[in-house]
Amino acid sequence: MDEQKSIRRRGDELMESLFDATFKLMNEVKHTNLTFGQIAEAAKTSRSVLYRRWPTTFDLLQDIYTYKAKKLFDGEFLDKLEDTGSLRGDLNQLLTICQSVYDEIGSEVIINYYYIRLQDKDNSREPQVHTKAVNKFVEAMKTILENAKSRGENIKVTSGVALMLPFDLIRIENLVRMQGIDSKRLETLVDEILLPVFKE
Repeated sequence: MDEQKSIRRRGDELMESLFDATFKLMNEVKHTNLTFGQIAEAAKTSRSVLYRRWPTTFDLLQDIYTYKAKKLFDGEFLDKLEDTGSLRGDLNQLLTICQSVYDEIGSEVIINYYYIRLQDKDNSREPQVHTKAVNKFVEAMKTILENAKSRGENIKVTSGVALMLPFDLIRIENLVRMQGIDSKRLETLVDEILLPVFKE
């Protein structure tokens, strides 16, 4: 009966149970050594449930952590952005909101996600949601810079690589500063890195 119930799990319920089980297992087993059998047993489901949906454990792990980082990749937090009246204010607001999302998701989820992505050496299995997220981030930065131009601020012509800089900075900061990132640190990133890149 328990087996039948576990097999019927779908969607968020299944992903949550897989995440909890995998997270515990990784305290004992490395990502590269995890098997479907171990994950299925820990999650109290069957291997057939996993085999039907994921061809390899890499694909399973990537989907688990993509699911947990869904809010980041959905980019809905970008809807909270408002025109603050200055590029400095807009960039500080952007980093602050991004950081709040990272704080909510948790550094361990983020670190594990990017660790798993590193296993995809030729980047041939990048999840589609990741690609869409990059496009959303770039569009958000274009809007911020256009607003600055319309206010009369002198904005430099930049590439798509530069437009991803605010998001890349937050990602790197969260990978190397697991103890936390405060508002003063975010302001420093804006003043010493971002403004010199985007503003004359």
